[in-house]
Amino acid sequence: MFQNIIDALIDIVLWLPRKLYEWLVDALEGMLDWIPEIQVADVQDVFNSLGGDMLYFLTMMEFDYGLTAIFTALLARFVLRRIPFIG
Repeated sequence: MFQNIIDALIDIVLWLPRKLYEWLVDALEGMLDWIPEIQVADVQDVFNSLGGDMLYFLTMMEFDYGLTAIFTALLARFVLRRIPFIG
């Protein structure tokens, strides 16, 4: 009987945060409906439309290696930040 009373009190105390969370999620869903849809271009078409001069520049500057290095560094930073006592 004592456990039932404690469970009822816990339900009463937790009702407000749950209701606030529900309202927040409903509001965010409503706001996301306001955002217009974005037309995404096909990546292959974008690279096919680049001119020869731009492709030459990207090749000389080793764009593929640089992009890989940048994303690898960002991933390593993210992982290291998640380790306790380091990040």
